[in-house]
Amino acid sequence: MIRMRTAAAIGAAALMSIGVLAGCSSSDSSDSADSGDSAQMLPPVIIAEGDTSASCAVGDFLDILVPEGKLAGTTVDSSDAGVVEVTQAKEEGGATFNPGGQCMSAGSATITVTNPDGSTRDIAMTVTE
Repeated sequence: MIRMRTAAAIGAAALMSIGVLAGCSSSDSSDSADSGDSAQMLPPVIIAEGDTSASCAVGDFLDILVPEGKLAGTTVDSSDAGVVEVTQAKEEGGATFNPGGQCMSAGSATITVTNPDGSTRDIAMTVTE
């Protein structure tokens, strides 16, 4: 009787394991990257601390690197928000995000980065189609 219960328990555990594994696998091709839905997020254009110019394509996102310890109080401004729209640095959910932006239309704009000490640097942006 005890052997039968042990065998039944082992069999039940094995069946549950198979069920869990089957639930984790997917044969549905709609989850695949090859399913025809090619919308992908491209990485942002990184603008390093010493960069004075950069280029991007319409729709690209920007990540403006700021020296460590100087993120709080750093601001960014665009000479033409229709060409390059900027976003300020922020803290959200315990994470810190650099200032950045998005390339909105073809043309030229200047991003001015103002550091907490009042010093500035300009980044000449060229946006292509």
